Parts: sequence; C-alpha cells; structure tokens
Amino acid sequence: MTPGAGSGHGPALYDAVVVGGGPAGLAAGTHLSRAGYSTLLLERESLGGQALGLERIENYPGFPRGISGVKLMALWLAQARRWGLKTRTAEAVTVSLGADKIFVVRLRKGPALRARSVLWCAGAGFRKLGVPGESRLLGKGVWNTHDEAPDCAGRQVAVVGSGETAVQQAELLARKAAKVYLISRTETLKAHKLLLERFSRSGAVTLPGYRVSRLLGKKKLEAVELVPVSRRGEVKRMKADALFTLVGKEPGEIPAGWLLKPAGFYEAGDFSAGIFRQVAVAGGDGIRAAMRSIRYLEGL
Repeated sequence: MTPGAGSGHGPALYDAVVVGGGPAGLAAGTHLSRAGYSTLLLERESLGGQALGLERIENYPGFPRGISGVKLMALWLAQARRWGLKTRTAEAVTVSLGADKIFVVRLRKGPALRARSVLWCAGAGFRKLGVPGESRLLGKGVWNTHDEAPDCAGRQVAVVGSGETAVQQAELLARKAAKVYLISRTETLKAHKLLLERFSRSGAVTLPGYRVSRLLGKKKLEAVELVPVSRRGEVKRMKADALFTLVGKEPGEIPAGWLLKPAGFYEAGDFSAGIFRQVAVAGGDGIRAAMRSIRYLEGL
C-alpha cells in the first residue's frame, strides 16, 4: 500500500485512481479506502452522478418507503469520507500504462496522475435522437430528465422512449404538467407491471408507432414533428413546451491506446452493465471491481 504522497522526486503515486463519482465509483472508492489503499476519485460534475436525478428509489434494499437519489448519494458520500476517500473535480482525458506497470491518467486541467491500478466507472450517457433541431434546442426545451429542466407545471410536454425510464418519467411529469405524451416506436411499453399501472392512472397519453423526425422552434422548442414507423399514415406536428429524450444509454470510449485491457485496469457500473442499470447493481459492481483491484495490488 502506498500513502498517495510522492517521495519528493515526482507526482504522487496512488494505489488506485477511480474515474467517475456515481454509485459505482463511490462504492469502489469507499471499499478501497476502507481496506487501507490510497485512492483518489475523479468526478467531472457532481458526486453521485445520474443517481442524483432520481426522485425516489424504491428498489434499493434497506429503505422500505424508498429514498431520493440525493439523500442516498449523500449517505454514500458521508461513508466514503469517513474512510478517508479523496475526491477531486476533474475530467480524465487519457489513460496509459508505462513499462514500469504504472498507469498515467492525464486530466483536462492539472497535472497527470500516477496509479498502480485504475477503475473506470465513467457511466453511460443518454443517446441522442439524431434529428434536425436537436442539438440547437438542447437545454432550450430539450432535456433528458426532469431534474435538468425548469418546472413543467401547466405545460404540454412529450417523452420519447418505451422503456422503464421513459414510462417512469412520463408518469412523474404527469403529476404537474397539463398534458404528457409518451412517444414510442413500438406498440408495447417495456416496463414492469407496477410502473405500467402507475402510468395508466397518470393521465399521460401514449403515441405508439411514431418516431420523432424533427424538432421545431427558434429560441426554444415549440413543436415536435412525428412520422409513423410503418410509413403509413400522416405526419403529425405536435405542440410541445418540453421534450424529454429517453431512448437508451451508451458508454463512451475508454481513452486509451491499448487493444487489450491490461491487468490493473477494471470497469464497473453503467459503463459496463449493459441493460442492467440500477443503483444497487452499480454499487455492487463497483465493490467487485475494487476487490479485483485489491487482489491485483496484493500480487505486486
């Protein structure tokens, strides 16, 4: 185990650098710090990641009435700090491995970091629709989740997607918005029974068999153009004050030049979880990656 402070002849050498401060990264960093390994966690935005946007997490064990993402991540962060996990607001731009088996993590701002192991918990980003007007109207009526957007009370909004996240978002928005439309390419919504029951009672309206073809508006979103997936039927133009795009997530590329991931480098959380993206899954995956890192460090 190394203290994380350099010997005076170069930058600090950490046992582990964790990239990403969402559930996976926090869990991994906490486990490593508790085990006595010098660990630095990097997060470019807010510690807690996308979990901060979850109004209520009902399937996380130990909270019978559920808990908000903000409160749960605050508990995780308090636990991490209790065990001495160091955190830094920074963005990793490249990772490389030297002949001395030391990883070098270069940052967008600030000096590079050196570590014996790296845990990549950078999460996954929301997919874009890829339609005209989307890039121009991002943040001007086009969002991913309700917590990013201004209050939608009394407004007409649309959600794009057919999975659990989209169904849950539409039900949540329907509590305040004047009207909510759920635009789905498929006839069937892919959500479990409880979410579907809540959605059916919410007053939100489903528009199955349509895809978004264009977003309209100059300084802000004004309308959404829809075309039938089957190419039969009329093109619809629907007024919308806000549009939430939830058509899946995808991880970014690991900014490294190697073809095969070397020993000492581990992935965890939404970055590697495929379709199983839950806070509990990410946390457990982060701990598993930390345990693998510890086994590797013990063998050095």
